[in-house]
Amino acid sequence: MNKERGAFLTPSEFILTLVSSMLGVGILYIPNGLIKYAKQDAWISCIIGAVYPIYMLLIAKYLSSKFPEDNILNISKKCFGRFFGTIFNILFVSYFLFILSSEMAGFANVFKTYVTNFLNLFKIISISLLATAYIAYKGIKPMGRLNVVLFYLTAILILIPSGSLVNGTILNIMPIFKVKIMDLLKASRETAFFYTGFEVVFLIYPFLRKKEGFLKYGLISIIFLMLLYVWTVFLTICYLGIEISPKYLWPVLGLTDAINIPVVNSFRFIFMSLWALIILKCMSTYYYSIIQGTSQIITKVSKERITVVLYPIILGLALLYGNTTERREITGKLIPIYVLFNLFFITITAFAVKMKRLDVREKRECK
Repeated sequence: MNKERGAFLTPSEFILTLVSSMLGVGILYIPNGLIKYAKQDAWISCIIGAVYPIYMLLIAKYLSSKFPEDNILNISKKCFGRFFGTIFNILFVSYFLFILSSEMAGFANVFKTYVTNFLNLFKIISISLLATAYIAYKGIKPMGRLNVVLFYLTAILILIPSGSLVNGTILNIMPIFKVKIMDLLKASRETAFFYTGFEVVFLIYPFLRKKEGFLKYGLISIIFLMLLYVWTVFLTICYLGIEISPKYLWPVLGLTDAINIPVVNSFRFIFMSLWALIILKCMSTYYYSIIQGTSQIITKVSKERITVVLYPIILGLALLYGNTTERREITGKLIPIYVLFNLFFITITAFAVKMKRLDVREKRECK
């Protein structure tokens, strides 16, 4: 793989980049999709849904043991040849294009509602996308460092909604363990979609310097996000209840209403302004993945040009999603398709590597 010069990630940078890839605008409304099936036990589905990223991690671990210097796009061409490998790679990269444009549209909708209602969506998206593109263009190492720096802000923002627990009631989460197994599995399927983005691991594992700890670092990132999702859903149910929560477009923001600071008129405004930084670094991870993937598919075009060309494409796609309800309807249809493709792609790639007994010692070039 054509690495960026001197771009090696420390364990903390690697872990927090993976966390960043999964922690986007979806956390603001994650309870609603789960409550629909699992009711008061919705938080349990967050644990079961973690099976999806764990499976991805195990496959990534296997591929990294065989090709520590090659990402999945290189391995794909070695396994399936240049033609079929390129087709698979294009579909895989298009997935990041989809989730980036969807995240950008979702971010713009919530930001316009609570922070900058005086700006239209075009201005919000164009400015935010510019910042996202710049972070991604700087490369994996600066992005990893940024993830570490902003982690402390993330930790603070995670703790703040916990104050709503004082105003909540334990009766809202009762009864526990009364949901049917099938309903819990349906909710877990919804949860798995909120773990999407972890597929970034297949593009960035070659940048990890200490690969012997790869599995441990990946598990730490998954467990951290799993606990965050569990706590967020638990707090939302405890404070709002399963009847009130679905009435909110972004129920997690409702938790900020429980925070009363005498000198602050709207704590929700401050919370969203700070949370915007978290979402921006999430989207920059996706932007980077598209740049990295496209540069390996179209090798004769520089990353600088790719970054510039992608900007209007992503901007146009983000504007097509419409309002929050329309966006969720679109993503609700496309995400399951992409999840199935990703599962298929990484599974057959790992199977092909095993069957062909390819490993790092082989020096065969792609046909």
